[in-house]
This record gives sequence, C-alpha cells and structure tokens, in this order.
Amino acid sequence: MANLSDKALNSITSELLTTLASVTIMDGLALIKNDMQVDVSLMEPQGKILWLSHSCEKSSNIAASLSEYISKETQSQLFIHSIELLGRFYYLAPIYLEKSNLLAVVALSTNEINSTILLALAHSLGREVSEKLKCHFYLQQLACEPKVNPFFKELNVQKVEKALIIEAANSCNGKVQQMHQVLNMGRTTLWRKLKQYEINIKDYK
Repeated sequence: MANLSDKALNSITSELLTTLASVTIMDGLALIKNDMQVDVSLMEPQGKILWLSHSCEKSSNIAASLSEYISKETQSQLFIHSIELLGRFYYLAPIYLEKSNLLAVVALSTNEINSTILLALAHSLGREVSEKLKCHFYLQQLACEPKVNPFFKELNVQKVEKALIIEAANSCNGKVQQMHQVLNMGRTTLWRKLKQYEINIKDYK
C-alpha cells in the first residue's frame, strides 16, 4: 500500500486506536480463553498505557521498562523473545502504520510457563490491528477525493478485508500457505477470518 498521507495520519485518535485494537485483540484471544489466563496491555511506544483488559498494577512494570529502553536501535529486540519481569512473562508485538512508524505496542502477559505460541499470537494480533488501521486510512483517503464512486462510500473495514481474502484465494487457488504470505497475515488469523466471513476455501481450489 502506498505511503499514508499526512492528512490520513493526523486523523488517528487514541480512541480510534484503542477501540479497534481492543476489539481485534479480544476476538483473537477468544480462541484460547479456556486454556490459560492472559492479560493484555496496549501501550504507546514510550510506555504510556492506553488500554488494559484487566485491572492489574503489574502492567506498570512492563510499561516502565518499555519507556526506559525503547529506541529505534533496540525496539526490534523487544519483539523477538518473551520478557520475564517479577515472575511474569510478557510477549510484545508492534502496531505499525508503516515500517518506520511504530504507533503502539501490544503486550500479552501470563503467569504460565514461557510460551512461543503466545509470542506468535501477539505478533499475529499486532499485524491484524496494523492492517485494519491501514484499511481505515485508505477509506479516509477515498472519502477525501472530490469524486468518489458511490460503491466506495458503502465500504467498511470488514468488506475490504473480505474482498482482499477472496482475491488472494482466487490468485493462490485456495492454498492457505500462499494466501497468508500474500496477505501478510498469520495462518491462525487467516483461518479465523475465513470462518468469520464464511469463505469456503474449497470453492477456490
């Protein structure tokens, strides 16, 4: 997708980010809610907490650590492995508008043993929120154009996302392994989206 315009970037609000991210994250965690207790924090890159899925003072621990050593040189290291603080494991993932524009950080946390699955899930959720934000800005840009096809005025994020998945299914002959790479979407997320939008992958093979 092309670089986002300054006008589109300026249209973001903490409320928009928090609402979109919290709904996306909680929907994603619904898949594992019966298996383990996972808490979620949404933070600005400097550590300010925007949203919590819980009432827990321990969230301030990871927020403080984030504000201490976040920088362009070190931020990528935060997302590679889990972080252990005071007997609790944290799994951080970025939310980007563009590769060089870190907007927020998703932090899953648990008292359970160190889990690579939770790290992968955090990254999948971060990518999904990032893509939804890009879709939002894309629609904002369309709305700002002087002559907009009436069809686009009726679009929403879900319709755009469903259309992209169907297009990928057609192009990849229904091969999920190729589709999730083309869409830059985790396989687990893609399977969940196929079910959500009632897309039968067998129809494209």
